[in-house]
Amino acid sequence: NFFVASGAQAGDFMVQHPKTRFISFTGSMEVGLRINELAAKKSEGQIWIKRVIAEMGGKDTIVVDHEADMEKAVSGTLASAFGFQGQKCSACSRVVVDEKIYDEFVEKLVAGAKEIKQGNQKENHYMGAVISAQAEKDILKYIEIGKGEGRLLCGGNKVEGMNGFYIEPTIIADVDPMATISQEEIFGPVLAVLKSKDFDHGLEIANNTIFGLTGAVFSENREKLEKARTDFHVGNLYLNRKCTGALVDVHPFGGFNMSGTDSKAGSRDYLALFLQGKSVAEKI
Repeated sequence: NFFVASGAQAGDFMVQHPKTRFISFTGSMEVGLRINELAAKKSEGQIWIKRVIAEMGGKDTIVVDHEADMEKAVSGTLASAFGFQGQKCSACSRVVVDEKIYDEFVEKLVAGAKEIKQGNQKENHYMGAVISAQAEKDILKYIEIGKGEGRLLCGGNKVEGMNGFYIEPTIIADVDPMATISQEEIFGPVLAVLKSKDFDHGLEIANNTIFGLTGAVFSENREKLEKARTDFHVGNLYLNRKCTGALVDVHPFGGFNMSGTDSKAGSRDYLALFLQGKSVAEKI
């Protein structure tokens, strides 16, 4: 059944109902944690333990090594940060760049962002509007915070004269790893740029949030890529490609830490979460 209602109106009721047995949720960390808490409490008439799988967003990072292919890293970052206006749980919200190539990378990144066309996506513009007035308000609030936490390089404004909630692709550089815009999920076209001392420091920064959904590493050094496989703590790691665009039934897609539980978005792993095992033995 497809039921249209706000979470505030119907969410708690549906989760707490004694006949609800399984909950699959995609949304914010705050709501996901509330669902998990409510589902753990037995309701009158309930005869099973409710199971919850939750995908709760992220603060996804791309790490750019000084041995990376610069053009691939720039284009991958732009696509990850501004595709779908940054309104993807897997969107790149921050890019960590080795200090050896930081200035060159930032220059190319800003030049690329300024070429992005905005408008009605039916007319083949790359970036459309964000989803709602509330989303626009929240994103602009984060941009104002970011202006005080780093150096605004491009964007930073609502696009006037368009029918919808359009926000310019925004890049803020020289951001501290523990700054608000480096730690909190924004869910909009805002990219924080951070500088690392070396590759190991880049991975350290990438792992410094409470989330762990997606991430990417750009490097032509095989040893560094292998190190990222084990030391970059995300459920979905991409090497030398953007951190968005998981393929349904190919990438299980699930997060670590406050990004959620288990596999998502189709796959054999995901399907099994909707089933209950039953063992039958017969003696002949």
